[in-house]
Amino acid sequence: MSFLQTLAFALILTILMEYVVYLFLIRNDPLNLFLYSFLINAFTNPLFNYIYNYEHHMLYTLEIAVAIVESILIFFLMELSYPKAILISLVANLASFLLGLVVLG
Repeated sequence: MSFLQTLAFALILTILMEYVVYLFLIRNDPLNLFLYSFLINAFTNPLFNYIYNYEHHMLYTLEIAVAIVESILIFFLMELSYPKAILISLVANLASFLLGLVVLG
């Protein structure tokens, strides 16, 4: 698989995994939750991969930064309390991170 194919596959996996987490934790309006998962991850995932691959190789620091950014996006898009947005972001990012480790190594 080429580098770009791997990045696209990682993005798709991330969108789907985080969507599943949103469904499990929010249980409201599945179509909108998928749209939010797509929009949030279409922004954060390519940015994360660019910074990780070309600027800094600090995986855990970048994961924490992504979780913070995504919690803010979840807070505004899904109109949840900020503590709940943080929890959802942390769980979603941990799940997608672990899935990525298992599937992509």
